[in-house]
Amino acid sequence: MKRFTSVAAAAIVAANLAACGPHGPAEQTVARQNPVPPAEAAKPAGEFSSAVTPNPTPAPASVADTELSGKVKSALTSTKGLDIGGVDVEAANGVVTLYGTVDAPAEKDRAAILAMEVDGVRSVVNNLVVIRGS
Repeated sequence: MKRFTSVAAAAIVAANLAACGPHGPAEQTVARQNPVPPAEAAKPAGEFSSAVTPNPTPAPASVADTELSGKVKSALTSTKGLDIGGVDVEAANGVVTLYGTVDAPAEKDRAAILAMEVDGVRSVVNNLVVIRGS
């Protein structure tokens, strides 16, 4: 019985393939629906163009973002008892990101709190790294 089933399945598959023709059903359908003009079919590969820009230029920082990052930097450097002069500050739409190194975890936390207190800051991304002796 097992052999009969496999022979019957093979016969059905062969009949379906024979009905498809030389290119298979998918290729025949596509060829009938979308005939390719001969000029486009022979187009050399070197004429390919992409809609993707290879090196997109970054958007310039807005004046508000530049002012906000300056305010945060000023708040961080003018605070007594906090030595984090090497911290970089970037702002985008009210989101301030802190980069750089600090000597202690308390300095990292204090920098984020000070940045959050500046008018116009919606949130702070604290990417400061604690390195003793930095």
